[in-house]
Amino acid sequence: MKELKEELNNVKSIIKIETYIQTGNLIIESSEDKIIIRKEVTNILSEKFNVKDPQMAIYTIEEYKDIISSTPFELSNPKSILVLFPTQETLEQSVYETEKSEMTSTSKWELINGIIYYFGKQNGASTEVKVFRTLNKKFKTNPHTGRNFNTVKKMLDLANK
Repeated sequence: MKELKEELNNVKSIIKIETYIQTGNLIIESSEDKIIIRKEVTNILSEKFNVKDPQMAIYTIEEYKDIISSTPFELSNPKSILVLFPTQETLEQSVYETEKSEMTSTSKWELINGIIYYFGKQNGASTEVKVFRTLNKKFKTNPHTGRNFNTVKKMLDLANK
């Protein structure tokens, strides 16, 4: 991440850049729009770090605040909430509607404005994990990148520094 940050600091339109540990999360303040930033980051990842077809989700600070405030689950256990950001096309609402019957009170997900909020276990042998595994299969055609809710909040804190 240190080397990537150094390379991105050479981009003239980038005013400020922050990283959060080794998560692959970047906070970029720029004079350019998201499309230009995506091209710049993609070029650097491809040319300098040999990353083929990098997948990323890019949001403005206001969009990111909306994502956090739209969380449909109780925040008493934020590590149990996974926020899944689409890196290409998001899932259709109809996919969500057909999956609702498989959800339980302890393992469920919601699709809100293209963002998936998952609540429950993500691994193990319990039947609760079945919901996450089913959801995970959908990402083969609709790639997403996920972060637990604590990480999502910490990223906003960094952005507001």
